[in-house]
Amino acid sequence: METPDIDNDKLAPEADLGPRSPLRTVQVLHELAVNAAGMPLAALAQRLQLPKTSLFRLLRSLESGGYVVSANGLHQVGPAALKLGAAIVHNRQFPNCAVPIMQALAEQLDETIILGTIGENGRDIIYIESIEGTHPLRFIIKPGTVKPLYCSANGLVILAHMPAADLRRYLKTVRFERLAPKTISSVAELKARLDRVRATGIAASEEGMFEGVYSVGAPVADASGQVRNAVSISAPSTRGLPREALFSQLIRQAGEEISRMLGYTGPYPPPA
Repeated sequence: METPDIDNDKLAPEADLGPRSPLRTVQVLHELAVNAAGMPLAALAQRLQLPKTSLFRLLRSLESGGYVVSANGLHQVGPAALKLGAAIVHNRQFPNCAVPIMQALAEQLDETIILGTIGENGRDIIYIESIEGTHPLRFIIKPGTVKPLYCSANGLVILAHMPAADLRRYLKTVRFERLAPKTISSVAELKARLDRVRATGIAASEEGMFEGVYSVGAPVADASGQVRNAVSISAPSTRGLPREALFSQLIRQAGEEISRMLGYTGPYPPPA
């Protein structure tokens, strides 16, 4: 590693990085990551407005941990930094990126939070993540469970945002099965419910899939604005219905947070 020219180290008055060191570490790794060919000490110091002596010590420390490699006067990200980057990307991928948001909501409400996605057949919803509440009386559903789209809050959200041609085909061929006391049982009823979802941006379902269960769901949009996923709160009806307004507010926030993490930048709820 090159040795800094202390006499010419005039970029900043601070003698060392001090308490800002964690932030500077991230800034250094970011600069090296976006300059794949590597950067000399002087250029990196100039870019970050840091004293070369302080930056030199930080680079030495990062090099010892494998986060930086230095050769021929150039500094590049090392294998440890690449592993860290890969882990960050992995955690931002769907559905992993949704889990922390779901966990926080489950802890706040002490209710079950569920993430669903449309099946390949375009007719079912598949539950891919579920964070259970800790209340003794709670709703439980296992990831991997498959149900018809028309019977759940998440399914209604996805249907409401389905492309018009796909929805027409779905409505022509759907066959309703009574799964619970208030399962939707006709095309007319389903159309009315979907109009309500489009008007409010969320879907509510009371005893549509399971007796005694109330759910409210919100859309999860990807970077292109497509809605093939939805997130919901599910609870016993006796607890869920009195908190309908709160559930609606919080599930909208959760749906928007997940959508933003997926790169969606449009208005939320997304137009249906």
